[in-house]
Amino acid sequence: AAQGEERECAFTDQQQQWEVERVAGGEGRVSPENTTIRCAKGSHCFGLWEKSPPGEVRLVKQGCWTHLGDHQGCRDDRCVVTNLPPQIQNGTYHFCCCGSDMCNVNFTEDFPLPSPTTAQPIYPRTLRYEETVIIALATVSVMAVVAVAAFFGYRMMHGDGKQGLHNLNMMEAAGSESSLDLDNLKLLELIGRGRYGTVYCGSLDERPVAVKVFTAANRQNFLNECSIYRLPLLEHDSIARFVAADERTGPEGRTEYLLVMDYYPHGSLNRYLSVQTNDWVSSCRLAHSVTRGLAYLHTELLKGDLYKPAVSHRDLNSRNILVKADGTCVIIDFGLSMKLTGNRPARHGEEENAAISEVGTIRYMAPEVLEGAVNLRDCESALKQVDMYALGLVYWETFMRCTDLFPGESVPEYQMAFQAEAGNHPTFEDMQVLVSREKQRPKFPEAWKENSLAVRSLKETMEDCWDQDAEARLTAQCAEERMAELLLIWDRSKSVSPTLNPMSTTLHNER
Repeated sequence: AAQGEERECAFTDQQQQWEVERVAGGEGRVSPENTTIRCAKGSHCFGLWEKSPPGEVRLVKQGCWTHLGDHQGCRDDRCVVTNLPPQIQNGTYHFCCCGSDMCNVNFTEDFPLPSPTTAQPIYPRTLRYEETVIIALATVSVMAVVAVAAFFGYRMMHGDGKQGLHNLNMMEAAGSESSLDLDNLKLLELIGRGRYGTVYCGSLDERPVAVKVFTAANRQNFLNECSIYRLPLLEHDSIARFVAADERTGPEGRTEYLLVMDYYPHGSLNRYLSVQTNDWVSSCRLAHSVTRGLAYLHTELLKGDLYKPAVSHRDLNSRNILVKADGTCVIIDFGLSMKLTGNRPARHGEEENAAISEVGTIRYMAPEVLEGAVNLRDCESALKQVDMYALGLVYWETFMRCTDLFPGESVPEYQMAFQAEAGNHPTFEDMQVLVSREKQRPKFPEAWKENSLAVRSLKETMEDCWDQDAEARLTAQCAEERMAELLLIWDRSKSVSPTLNPMSTTLHNER
């Protein structure tokens, strides 16, 4: 087919269809009724399947593939998997792309099977073996010299502007990252845009990943986020799993920075709540897992030679929280985060004040941030308290979509905190008036006025998180205990389904 023709491909996505329609505008037109997509000119079709050991095959994604640079491998009329897939968890992922209409409906495997190892006679091969070793050593030596020369030549031409990135890559890279070959990274579909760049669903060695692409102007945020993800002991169930980071030249010749993470198909908590209501147990599970992640971030840890400083997020909101398949959450986006203990970058006077106060998403800014009155004498406590204010707003958004809190009536449509009072795009001044001067907070609905212990405790927890007095707010550790206890309180006060009991016990034991 000619490069300029439109292409019709089979389309499947585990995510909600409306989200795909929203972001796929530049790449194709989705037809939900027959699960096809009309791709832009020059595009190809792709498919991604998961194959489990018993031989079961599960379709993950199908659609348009606009990744530049690999079209040469997509000319076949069949969707052929040519690379032997690596073992991942309990199965394997199979990726293929092709160049004719609807060619991605199924896939064909065409990779060489590993040949069995057979014993070879030793002595007749001695001379040949020695020659092979000498040739291999010579080749490696030449390649090493060329690589070193290219590296220093590149540094001389581009100066020291990228020194911080190279230092990070060489000194702080995790062991698992060094074995990954990002030449095999493919960007499959645009799934979001943020303040600092774009986010794609991608494939790395046939494994689904999320790829955050930073522009050169946002290099410092990229470096900061990498430095947080690479902290020792940061691995946690409620913090997004970091895979790799790299620098590359984009399609227009501009430098870009890539941050690769695990892929979470449900997307952000913001999006999840906008299309999904939850019962009390599920709502508590969402809120409790976010709180566990924040409490872990806020905790300073020392295990042997490994040290994790306490970290403040500084931009916690429902868009920077992702929902996992099991209904728990992970925290993401550490571009504005700050280490609160150990070695921190030295700043002075007004620069320190601006670095602490003038960050975050306006809607979720604490009153002391809006007033420029963060307590710099106790920076660690002050920044943790800022995070806790935002966590209270996330609680409100989550439980406003809880079916058990609106018995006998429909659950309200999803709203972000202060959306009713300040609209979709509040200004800094709007929030100053609303939060600092008028001391308003999101309103509790009439349905929450019932006098049950569970609802009273929930409201008290929110109010104790977003208290006007920063020093009176809950710590993340205390909020984590409150969230775990809310399940037990509901179980006792409502006598709901017995299925609550195992979940309540599980969460209680995680404290």
